[in-house]
Amino acid sequence: MNIQLHFGEHWHYDLFGMTVNMDTVLIAWLAMLIIIIFSALVSLGLRREPSRFQAFAEMIYGALESIPVSQIGKEGKTYTPIIGSLFLFILTSNLIGQIPWRLYHLPEGEFASPTNDLNLTAALAVLAVICYLVSGVIKKGPVKYLRKFFTPMGLLEVLELVTRPLSLALRLFANILAGEIIIMVTIGLLAVFLPIPLMLFEVFVAFIQAFIFSVLTASYIAGAVSDEH
Repeated sequence: MNIQLHFGEHWHYDLFGMTVNMDTVLIAWLAMLIIIIFSALVSLGLRREPSRFQAFAEMIYGALESIPVSQIGKEGKTYTPIIGSLFLFILTSNLIGQIPWRLYHLPEGEFASPTNDLNLTAALAVLAVICYLVSGVIKKGPVKYLRKFFTPMGLLEVLELVTRPLSLALRLFANILAGEIIIMVTIGLLAVFLPIPLMLFEVFVAFIQAFIFSVLTASYIAGAVSDEH
């Protein structure tokens, strides 16, 4: 039996002279659509006496709010929208990869978690860096905050500015892609139902990776707005 498994391939599309990974774009849009629909259902059905669905949504919001608050303090509530959005998007994107999209064959590439594309994880990491830079500038003013890059220790600050997004992007990308590869290899070499425990483990990994990315982003913002920096 000849089994061929392909990983890391994408459905490329040329747009204005740029090559776009359309499978990543489509699944990322799907993830955003799921979040928007969920948010709309919660917003339209708000009541003083919450239903089970509203209570569930409020529980999710409380958990999301605890991430920036645990890192920044009470001021962290201000950053709940951005940190919460990052968490929900990454989590939804990761979980989408557990759906057997590969049963539908594209001419090239495959539908999978958009977070298994380094382009997307790098974009999320750059967004995280922009968030903590802007937070520092707003909190301390542009002169006071940016002057640290021109001190004797400025080179270390610049290196951190480069290594932080790089580590965020690579960590998320590598963990999600590795999990999908392991599951596909197991499906290809073993019986169909044997990979189910691995898939359940990957659901756990999906939560952990979204949590780690969000916590690290919140901690970077905490460092930027702290009076000690």
